[in-house]
Amino acid sequence: MWKGFTILLMVPLAAVSCSHGVSRIRTRPLPNPNPTTYSFPLPIQQVHAKGLQAFSMAHQYKEPIFNQSARADYWRSTLLTECSTNALSAKSLFADPANANDIHLHSSGTPFAISAVYRGRDGGLPFFATFHLHLAENGSETVVAVRTYDAQVVNGMKFGMGSCGPGQRWNYVKVTPTTVEEYTVLGYLGRHLGITNMPAVILPAQ
Repeated sequence: MWKGFTILLMVPLAAVSCSHGVSRIRTRPLPNPNPTTYSFPLPIQQVHAKGLQAFSMAHQYKEPIFNQSARADYWRSTLLTECSTNALSAKSLFADPANANDIHLHSSGTPFAISAVYRGRDGGLPFFATFHLHLAENGSETVVAVRTYDAQVVNGMKFGMGSCGPGQRWNYVKVTPTTVEEYTVLGYLGRHLGITNMPAVILPAQ
């Protein structure tokens, strides 16, 4: 009996001892939220075509959307792009005819940016999310709205069960979208469309 009790006691102790880098998450407020919608003075067909060029793998390699100076080997430098003609993970999204001109960006659950808002003991936390760019006509202009899903940060490592059994894994924490990443995506698209007067991204005060 005591042997079984000792084994049961050792399991949670091992889990605690194997967790590292986990800290209290601090949220840095923004002075004002960033826009998550922007109206571009171009027809929707042009915005859609140029958007697919901007978010192509080749263009992202040359000019990353989220340009972080220091990244671990497991980071993504490019986001995966889907549209109505090549949808895989976003099939249900493009099944709606209203989304025929939309663009879907994701990183397969891999961090692609250091959060300016969510911070841990050692600074900004690795961030990832899925972005849905919805394009809508407004006269001769195109309104692009960025919707964010599954926003998460990685707050250290912890012991847990994975596809290969027990071991170390990222400590995922769901977070509220910040508008920083959404407007960064809009700004990236705007630069490729030749828009030069978009305001800078609003970041937390230092």
